[in-house]
Amino acid sequence: MKKSWNTFGVCLLAVSLAGIVAPALADDDCDVPVERWQTRDAVSQMARQKGWDLKRIKIDDGCYEVRGQDAGGRAFKAKLDPETLEIVEIRYRDHKDRERRRDHDRGELRDTAPAASTPAASTPAAPAAAPEGKPSAGISVGGARIE
Repeated sequence: MKKSWNTFGVCLLAVSLAGIVAPALADDDCDVPVERWQTRDAVSQMARQKGWDLKRIKIDDGCYEVRGQDAGGRAFKAKLDPETLEIVEIRYRDHKDRERRRDHDRGELRDTAPAASTPAASTPAAPAAAPEGKPSAGISVGGARIE
């Protein structure tokens, strides 16, 4: 009886580990053997045919990942199947949204900045003149005494 519980425990452990490992392996968007991949030159040529201006080509999750601008000047990031060069996923970046966020952030910074002080308040006060017959307090700058 004890032997069957040990076997059951091992099987249960194996099944639970398989449940953990399977999602980690499923992260790859493209599952194509490297021997069937098209070259980076083919990716560049496909991009030119679409009117894309590529800034970057890299490999991510088993796919080609490209960044650049489309024919309309919109910035994008796309994942391509390395065998067929079909678009797996594409995301466009909206520069207007980025500018709005930047302006909004600047506005928050301006609102929290301290109010400008008057020039008279920002200048240091001159030392008071010493009464006659007594030495002045003087100022020490870099070890030298100035009176």
